[in-house]
Amino acid sequence: MKKSFLVILTCVISVIIFQAFTTSREPHFKNLQILPKDISGHDLDSVMHHFTAALGVKCNFCHVRNESERKMDFASDDKPEKNIARKMMLMAIDINKNYFKGMEHDMDHDMDHDMKNMDSSMHKDMVHDMSNMVHDMSNMDHKMMEGDSKYMLQSVTCYTCHKGDPHPESKLPPRPEGPKPAEQQQKPADNK
Repeated sequence: MKKSFLVILTCVISVIIFQAFTTSREPHFKNLQILPKDISGHDLDSVMHHFTAALGVKCNFCHVRNESERKMDFASDDKPEKNIARKMMLMAIDINKNYFKGMEHDMDHDMDHDMKNMDSSMHKDMVHDMSNMVHDMSNMDHKMMEGDSKYMLQSVTCYTCHKGDPHPESKLPPRPEGPKPAEQQQKPADNK
């Protein structure tokens, strides 16, 4: 009786130990196309909180709700805003990688400066969310920072342009005074 109990106990302990050291290589999140497939839940939440705070929106701006399951379907691409967000992420990565690479950047200082200059229409809870986002971004797990995605939230972020508005107004710079360059070239030369 004691021998069979010890054999069973040894088998159970062996299975538990084996399972403890076996890690799943399957990605936890589905349909990640820009962010690393092995991003931690905390880091993904930090990035998503940055998006919602920077654009002044909620999750349903990019994600759809699965009514049959009564929860958000984060993997779905049914909303065009999600693909626009991906393009914007690639744009921010490209700008930061090519124009700010290697620059020391104090994100906390710049975000504090931006927070002081926010429009009065911004909600107080958004200010709180942005402050938390700055703290979360500076403490992110380095696994998420592998590859180009590390450039996404450096110098130029969503908040740089959006400032809490999902559709920020964009204005072309004013035209310079004087004749257009084409007009200058077409003037006939005076031959006196």
